[in-house]
Amino acid sequence: MTLRAALTGLLCTAVLCIAAPFANYVMQGSGIAANHLPIGAVFVFVALLTFINPMLRWLGQKRAFTRSELIVVLIMMLVASSVPGYGFAGIMLPLLAAATYLATPENGWVSLFHQYFKDWIIVRDPQAIRWFYEGLPPGQAIPWMAWLKPMAAWGIFALLFWASYFFLGVILRKQWIEHERLDFPLAQVPLDLLGDATRPAGLTPLLRNNLMWAGFLLVFLLHAGNSLHTYFGFLPRVPLNVDIGRSFVQFPWNAWRDVRLFIYPSLMGIAYLISAEVAFSLWFFYWLNRLQALIITACGFEMRGAAGAFSSTVFFRAQEAGAFAAIAIYLFWAARRQLARTLLDSLRGQKDPKDPIPPHLALAGFCACVVLMALWSVAAGMDLWASLLLMFIFYIVAIGLTRLVSAGGAMYVECAFLPQDVANNFLGSRALGWNNLAVGGLQQRIFMHDQQVTWWPYLMNSLKLAHHSDIPGKHVLWAVAIVMPFAVVISYISCLTLIYHHGGLTLDRDMLQGQPGWVYNKLKSFIEAPVKPDRMAIASTMGGGLLMLVLLHMNRNYLWWRLNPLGYIMGSTGTLAQIWFSFFVGWAANTLMLKYGGLRMYRSFRPLFLGLLLGEFCAAAFWMIVDSFTGLRFHTIFP
Repeated sequence: MTLRAALTGLLCTAVLCIAAPFANYVMQGSGIAANHLPIGAVFVFVALLTFINPMLRWLGQKRAFTRSELIVVLIMMLVASSVPGYGFAGIMLPLLAAATYLATPENGWVSLFHQYFKDWIIVRDPQAIRWFYEGLPPGQAIPWMAWLKPMAAWGIFALLFWASYFFLGVILRKQWIEHERLDFPLAQVPLDLLGDATRPAGLTPLLRNNLMWAGFLLVFLLHAGNSLHTYFGFLPRVPLNVDIGRSFVQFPWNAWRDVRLFIYPSLMGIAYLISAEVAFSLWFFYWLNRLQALIITACGFEMRGAAGAFSSTVFFRAQEAGAFAAIAIYLFWAARRQLARTLLDSLRGQKDPKDPIPPHLALAGFCACVVLMALWSVAAGMDLWASLLLMFIFYIVAIGLTRLVSAGGAMYVECAFLPQDVANNFLGSRALGWNNLAVGGLQQRIFMHDQQVTWWPYLMNSLKLAHHSDIPGKHVLWAVAIVMPFAVVISYISCLTLIYHHGGLTLDRDMLQGQPGWVYNKLKSFIEAPVKPDRMAIASTMGGGLLMLVLLHMNRNYLWWRLNPLGYIMGSTGTLAQIWFSFFVGWAANTLMLKYGGLRMYRSFRPLFLGLLLGEFCAAAFWMIVDSFTGLRFHTIFP
């Protein structure tokens, strides 16, 4: 890793850490860091390839970035993408102030659970909290000291949490990348952009491909027309969200009244790139879930159910919890021999230069991080056993989601439950304890509630990029170690500066008030109406786990079985309800090309579908820049 690559990566990361909070809080438009192929990072990377690097090459051959340097810059942007937005600072800071500002005599938050929060994990200064929401008075400075302790405390926990993911990723790197040879479809996008040349000469082959530019312009102009309609209204708007559920009005078909067709050209492009069985499974399991809903409605059950009665929501979510546990257990069991061999080779001193650190040290580092996070949680007021239990569920979910991104190429992922939901189903909220629900609720909201920015998939894609480009693993280690603390500091500064100067009450209502309020109201409901162990949920969890094991066994052992189990873990989520149609279109195009044109036709049309993705991402970034100058808020190009 060269010095200029590291400095460029830090500069690009700083730009993203400033732009992402502005886009989320102020503009409230298309999120530039809200999925596992972040728009902001892709846009900056394309700009480096199409404008900056050719300009540097024109100034002198040796001044242009090499392929390895560009990959290092991209890795730094990828792993830092979740920090300023929904993955850490953008959500964490409002959460720490809202506990006091949104507390009222009517909701009773102060008397119910404020005693469970230590002074160093939330903000206590009344003036700092009031200014946070109402804006700084003229001539006043941001009260940094009021935030120093909680920001430092949560920053330490976050770095430990990401480090544990890093160590776990190092342990699984050889198994997933070298032995199982997972596709990593999202990592293929920048690799296709770079081409195979060691030092790209001018524009890379993909950027000179006419089909790529045809797909790019088709989507870019589509969103340009819709955006001009938003601004001026003189152009017709092409609908990207079609409500077909309103046609289902009669019983029991009204169970499908929420079905919609969301059109995401970028996801169509990704679906074309991945294996047909994965793309098929992602839309198949959505409709399998819809079929279950139809049967439940036809049997006379309400979809949500009354208290103590059957609830399809609990039924579906508990199934998926079991599926997540099963896939994590199965993956480690199937890889047990290879993982043991990797660790033994590492202990014997057999080094692989593509490993950031030796796997046996990674295992020790992972255990150390878990212990330190548990001690942090105990100091914050949690019981040791509860802290370890919730963290264990965190990792179970993260393994399933990371596998879905790495093997399935899903930019948008979600699980329909939270770790506390699983614990409450088995133990009940009273047994889990109010102190554990309080502090654990903050942890899961900050690090697990928005799975679309879970950190581990960014790391695994980065390890794949480094492996494919023959970048030594130690360069990835240094890139991550340098950029993550830097991103935390810059994100703190940019988020607090924006909020204090605008006033939280004038910014995104959901991020500043709605989501913190949801967390504390849910905690209030647990205390006022304790949840008992749910036998139906436990049975559904076990059933979902068994079904997932069957699906995994069939997928691994029978070539004729074409149903990939990854789609099952997202079956009832709102995310899958949004992306299923785009994956259906991409799957259909993939299948037809291979069936009637063979591999040659599939490869020849690959640039077209990459163009769909790049066109949509660049359109989102372009209109976000335009909106920032015009002051237009709430403008998103996505359906």
